[in-house]
Amino acid sequence: MRYLDPINPFPYIYKSHYDFKFDTIKNKVDEFIGHAHDEIESRKLDTLEKDGGITTVPVCRTTPPHTWDEFDDFKPWLFDQINDIWNRWNLQPMNKHLSESWINMHPYGAYTAEHHHQNVTVAVAAYLNVPENSGRFMIKNPLQIYKLGEPLDYYYYDNEKEWMPIEVKTNDVLFFPGWLAHKTERNLSDGYRYVMSLNIMGSYV
Repeated sequence: MRYLDPINPFPYIYKSHYDFKFDTIKNKVDEFIGHAHDEIESRKLDTLEKDGGITTVPVCRTTPPHTWDEFDDFKPWLFDQINDIWNRWNLQPMNKHLSESWINMHPYGAYTAEHHHQNVTVAVAAYLNVPENSGRFMIKNPLQIYKLGEPLDYYYYDNEKEWMPIEVKTNDVLFFPGWLAHKTERNLSDGYRYVMSLNIMGSYV
């Protein structure tokens, strides 16, 4: 039997695990999302959350969830992971700060559209609640431009072969560079998917 093991000597996405105890904060999260929904409706904002998804981005500057008391224990854990990734990526030692955070909520059929986090060194997706069949995290091949020089399958783009799914479950935390294009699959469960996103940036000063 022939065995073929994929090897990536330069990893750019990592997964860890943290117990967010979502049941203890769900009411506060839902209230926060409701406030954001009112803001989106009143200002008629267009967001990356589609087909019923709601994001708290419009209110994340005033009350970012990473400042909540409920995440006090999470932040030291988070920066332990960030420091490790910083070293693995051979980045210059510098001050690091959590610049912003927000929460996305997806009911049945909702999803996050393709985007990236401009000027962000490490982007984080923290999965607060992931019902079964509520969709995977999707990343776009960062070497896609080089695929143009290959004899691609005729249905390569029709079948979105430039995208790769990453399985996620409740309490998973993903770390990836802000330049990496990503999106989510649709939530096909009857439950609600909750994801907290955080941006980590570095500064020489």
